[in-house]
Amino acid sequence: MDWKVRLEGEDSTLSQLQSAHSSPAAKVSRDGVDWFLESSDFEPLTDHVAVREKATSIVQSVLGAAQNVGLGPVIRMHYDGSKSVFRADSQ
Repeated sequence: MDWKVRLEGEDSTLSQLQSAHSSPAAKVSRDGVDWFLESSDFEPLTDHVAVREKATSIVQSVLGAAQNVGLGPVIRMHYDGSKSVFRADSQ
């Protein structure tokens, strides 16, 4: 299963981040309309709260130069193609 976190912000800012950050540790990708943060650091994590905490750390340290980039829902992609969505307020 794979984790990713939706990024919120201006398309131009997120597009620049996509160009600048494509390593396994911090990859910005686009899936249709939405932007996402993916990271190899998410792989060993089993809980969406831990994924959100790690994503917050990545955004602050690696993507820190980007102003006005926020985190949306945490998404867990399952092997069968389904997904689970965890909103910021879900516990």
